[in-house]
Amino acid sequence: MSFMLAFSREELPEGKQWHYELKYDGYRAQLVWDGSTCSLFSRNHNHLEKQFPEIMDTCCRHFPKKTVHLDGEIVLLQNPGLADFHALKRRHRLRSQTSIHAESYKRPACFLVFDILVSDDRDMKNESYLKRKQELKRIIGNFDLPTNPTPQDTRRIQSIPTYKDAETIRDQAKLYRSEGIVAKTSAHSYTEKRSEAWLKIKTPYVLTCFILSYTPANGYFEVGVFKEGEAVTLGQCAHGFSKTEKETLATIIKNNGSWNTSRRLYDIEPSIVVTLTFTTYSQDFREPRFQSFALDTPADQCTWETWENAMLKWPKRVTLTHPDKPLWKDPKILKREFLGFTRAVAPYALPHLAKRLLTVVRYPHGKYGEAFFQKQCPEYAPAYVETEAFEDTDYVVSNHVDTLLWLANQLAIEWHIPFSLSSSRYVEEIVLDLDPPDTEAFSLAIEGANVLKKIFDQLGLTSFVKFSGNKGLQVYLPLLKNRYTYEDTHPFTEAIGAYCLQQRPDLFTRERLKKKRGRKLYIDIPQHAFGKTIIAPYSLRGNEEALVACPLFWEEVSSSLHRTAFTLHGVQQRLQEEGCPFDPFMDTQNQLPNFRPH
Repeated sequence: MSFMLAFSREELPEGKQWHYELKYDGYRAQLVWDGSTCSLFSRNHNHLEKQFPEIMDTCCRHFPKKTVHLDGEIVLLQNPGLADFHALKRRHRLRSQTSIHAESYKRPACFLVFDILVSDDRDMKNESYLKRKQELKRIIGNFDLPTNPTPQDTRRIQSIPTYKDAETIRDQAKLYRSEGIVAKTSAHSYTEKRSEAWLKIKTPYVLTCFILSYTPANGYFEVGVFKEGEAVTLGQCAHGFSKTEKETLATIIKNNGSWNTSRRLYDIEPSIVVTLTFTTYSQDFREPRFQSFALDTPADQCTWETWENAMLKWPKRVTLTHPDKPLWKDPKILKREFLGFTRAVAPYALPHLAKRLLTVVRYPHGKYGEAFFQKQCPEYAPAYVETEAFEDTDYVVSNHVDTLLWLANQLAIEWHIPFSLSSSRYVEEIVLDLDPPDTEAFSLAIEGANVLKKIFDQLGLTSFVKFSGNKGLQVYLPLLKNRYTYEDTHPFTEAIGAYCLQQRPDLFTRERLKKKRGRKLYIDIPQHAFGKTIIAPYSLRGNEEALVACPLFWEEVSSSLHRTAFTLHGVQQRLQEEGCPFDPFMDTQNQLPNFRPH
């Protein structure tokens, strides 16, 4: 069985006949299930079953006693729209079954399905793309597999969704920093060759850098930037040049550089500046291509900071200013680090920010300057920043990554959101804020959160928990959509508060005055009300420690949980390694019981 392949294009095609999927950087593969055994093989027909036992395990646990043949991509997900090819390559090189199994638990791979060739013993290759996608959606549902890429889900066979709107897929690719987009015609059958019915459009990283050397033996140019005044090498590039460009460049370097006998190449001082594109980076570029000579850019402007900015994949229409501004002294945090953090958490934060009236706390001069709350969108905001009017205030509504990054560049460090969508009178979720007397009493919040979880479990409610970014925890109950008003949720939250106080008077207090609370845990029932806000998931806090309001897994909420772990850099690493605990949040809808404790 051969694979259907896509042609490359520079521009995304648009029209009624086109549908779109995100492109992932992994190993193209097909999975065949004959009703009892599973085969996983590459484009070169190399078998991959031993390399990826976690995919085999999902297949054996979820597939029925009928033949299924799927086409997709083996990936290691960094976020729902971005794969880590370099990590996958390292994983694929493992030969020890002990090491392979250890890695399959530590950072499992995933088979992302985008096509179906055989379903329930029925050949689907001659069916249209749309019919195949409809059938794929049906069997993914029947097999109880995720309909979207979900990094931390234990089911390691998942589906890639399709989009009809070009603007939507562009937004998705920008949000996730995806490798690219694949456009597919709706009526075309599955052809076992490269076809114009499938087109791939890459969305690469773009870097301006200088040339450091040329190797005649292989035609590679070494490129780099300045770091603390010293030229450092980033990688090599040999593709994308026209024949004339490459020959001319090689001649210039030979005539103006010096021959390095030990390395067998020509060195040249930083002076020739070029623009490159590449798909990913890990110690070297993946798929680097020359784009142009940057004749108007001096070599001294090619710095480590420009390299870091390039790795952000910063949207073109969002202006980035003063990236080296210090925001915190201890820990030392520069503005660029905050912007990088915001870029990284955007896929996880935006679902909670979208369609909500946003209140921010801005720190224009960093932590140690003046800070202020801001609700009104400033007049100088660019046109792409969406707003909604409410009670004579034009609030920013952060529906897209561009808006969130613009806010971050304005040093809106804290993001506070209401419990309802901007156009709705219904409550999206209940949040119970657990506030200990100080940071030394964080263990009270841990104990209180577990008390609440036990109550909600007994009521058949699915709860989530988040570190507040300060000294406490916050317990969430996502609600049925368009069902409950604040008048409906108020009796429930009051009953929960009363029950907690009745059951654990030694732990909880509802006393509003701090001086009267003693050393007890305040359960903030009045906070969940119309006009109130809560710190948004993944918002940084403007406290001394620069901690993040970070979602948690319930199994973490124990005596071993330390609030100081949730730093700007720690949360980014955590997301990459463990995924987001709130991933199931948007699909969870609790129906409130008539809870009246005795």
